Amino acid sequence: MTKNIFIEIDKLIGKLSLMAIAIAAVALAVIATSVIWEVFARSIFQRPTIWAMEISTYSITIAGFLSAAYVLRQNGHLEINLITQLMSKRTVHLLGIFTDFLAFLFCLIVVIYGTQLVEISYLIGSVSVSELRVDLWIPQLAVPVGFGLLGLEFICRIFVRLGLVDRVNQDTSPLLHG
Repeated sequence: MTKNIFIEIDKLIGKLSLMAIAIAAVALAVIATSVIWEVFARSIFQRPTIWAMEISTYSITIAGFLSAAYVLRQNGHLEINLITQLMSKRTVHLLGIFTDFLAFLFCLIVVIYGTQLVEISYLIGSVSVSELRVDLWIPQLAVPVGFGLLGLEFICRIFVRLGLVDRVNQDTSPLLHG
């Protein structure tokens, strides 16, 4: 494979992560709107809603899982370097490749089991116990999709660490720059 293929793969995954963070932003807006509506409904109209808490719970799950890949792309995840700061740059580099690969494997396992959960919920027609009766496979889908994107971002990090992709000249944060 040529280096251009890795760059194109990285760009494609970056676009998918960007789409996911946009959906996560919408989910956060849904949370804010439903919580504000619930406050008004309870305090002003004396009529609490039956849906605000459930929709907010699903939305926070969606926002959390779908935003993880973009945050990783932006190097926004917490990194503890207490031990690695004592190591050589080469050792830290090799350890980074190894841990990114382990993280990818973890994501792959979650995708497999998360997909099975979604499939089972869909096949048996599992719905929420609330009055909304939401098909549970819909909010559960955030788990395999979010971890799938996160796993792909770990692969892209390996590409960057191996020098197959150079993000210095790429704009990786178009949401922030318009």
